[in-house]
Amino acid sequence: MALRMILVGGVRLLLVGAVISQASAQNLDRACSDWATPFDLVSNFEIVIQGQLGETNGLRFILDTGSSYSVIDRSVAERMGLHRRPGSVFNFDRKLAIEWADVPQLRIGPIRVADVAMMVTRLADLSQFAEHADGIIGMDVLSRARKICIDYERRRISFQLDMGRAKESSADRTLVTPVIIQGISMRLLVDTGFEYVLLYRDRLRSALPHLQMEGEPRKASIGRLQAVLVTLPEVQIAGPRKVTPVLLIEGAGKAGLDGVDGYLGPAALHAKRVELDFAAKTLRWQ
Repeated sequence: MALRMILVGGVRLLLVGAVISQASAQNLDRACSDWATPFDLVSNFEIVIQGQLGETNGLRFILDTGSSYSVIDRSVAERMGLHRRPGSVFNFDRKLAIEWADVPQLRIGPIRVADVAMMVTRLADLSQFAEHADGIIGMDVLSRARKICIDYERRRISFQLDMGRAKESSADRTLVTPVIIQGISMRLLVDTGFEYVLLYRDRLRSALPHLQMEGEPRKASIGRLQAVLVTLPEVQIAGPRKVTPVLLIEGAGKAGLDGVDGYLGPAALHAKRVELDFAAKTLRWQ
């Protein structure tokens, strides 16, 4: 299984080359569970929750459904005295050296994982958004839940565990949902570590050679990557079609996932509550 790394939203997202099935987008007609874990919302999109590694409690983790593997900051690994081994990942056209460490136990909300391998790096080098965090929790941990409900209004998050798979992770539980742009369906990975709607420019232009835009494109940056901010009419995620700001970047190269045309940050939905149903492969919100 090839490990790949892509830079979006200022945070590097670790992706595996796995076959990912398409999810559906629906309206959420119910509230999240009353029993939930509080979280901090940083920069209006980043979900930061407290957790525990081994005996070290009170750590702050970013929840990132766009990351296949979980990451801890180098300072935490040193404080815990974890043995580290070298490794590497691709970041678009660059191969970067990282480290791995085996953590005896990880706890986040009701999720408990024993003997989990986590990447080790200096988070501040990845992004300004990660400076305040001790680690990133990816799909190797989050996929052990059947569904996750994020209540942005109350700053609460609830996890419904799948007891049959509570001890297993599953990369194929990543959510990829269709977004209709001017009549053409594009497949976007639902990424809680990202704030906006992002598309690969070459794939969008190939699907829509006569793409319609409102106003002039503007230059933007995502970490070290250069992007273009455009306003697109006739964008439909679920419900009515809307005029939507979209970031465009060049092709993903080695970091790309087959069949994924871009990324959808749940914050871009401007929803009060968002439910990620990995078992039913459904994204719901209200």
